[in-house]
Amino acid sequence: MTAPGGRHPLVAALVSRGMRRGIERRFNAVRLSGNGEVLRHRGPLVVCANHPGWWDPAVFAWLQHHFFGHCHGYGPMEAAALQRYPLLEKAGLIPVDPDDPQSLRRFVRVARDVLRQGNILWITPQGQFTDSRVRPIRLQPGFAHLVRHMPSVRLVPLAIEYPFWNESRPELLLRFGAPVPLAEREDVRSVTARMEEALTETMDTLARDACTRDASRFTTFVQGQAGIGGIYDLGRRVRQWVRRENFQPRHDP
Repeated sequence: MTAPGGRHPLVAALVSRGMRRGIERRFNAVRLSGNGEVLRHRGPLVVCANHPGWWDPAVFAWLQHHFFGHCHGYGPMEAAALQRYPLLEKAGLIPVDPDDPQSLRRFVRVARDVLRQGNILWITPQGQFTDSRVRPIRLQPGFAHLVRHMPSVRLVPLAIEYPFWNESRPELLLRFGAPVPLAEREDVRSVTARMEEALTETMDTLARDACTRDASRFTTFVQGQAGIGGIYDLGRRVRQWVRRENFQPRHDP
């Protein structure tokens, strides 16, 4: 079966690997809040995430690799930006120009092919970087237009946060919400409003867990190197050696 959008498996694998390595090097840990029921789903998904920062596409690559290896992941990218990085289109990014009707039609066509083949579309329908605390959540309705007349597709909210806890590097905190069902003949405005409500609830729940700074409330998948390094950690090593204690670089017990 031909891959939609000209995706090339080797390029996609190399780009994904680079993004995943960035996640594992730059974050203290990757932690999932909740039971992650959606991770067991094997049908087409449109994952609608909030858009807190630059790392979001790498987060999608990490999730795709670790939990959805049975299918491929795709996502939209502004056409002008994608022209500067043409290899990314072969990695599964779909160009779209919101001011060009022809570009929008092509995006819808390719995205529907992606979903019909049982794949995942990762999107950030807020449309711009937005702080996780901003309320109300407002989403662009493009995703709702996309999934009309596609009852097999499940819409899934995903909350993302990058807070600093007790280490020098930030945490990557994630939470999937319950899928938003598609009702027959439901209009775009209704679907958009229900996803705004579902994403808000998912983000609020993740925020409550994040504020506790309690790792036991999460499932931890990646635990990076800890400590500050340099002279500071050298001094701690010496003190603990004098006390005949094992060196513990983490600030958490």
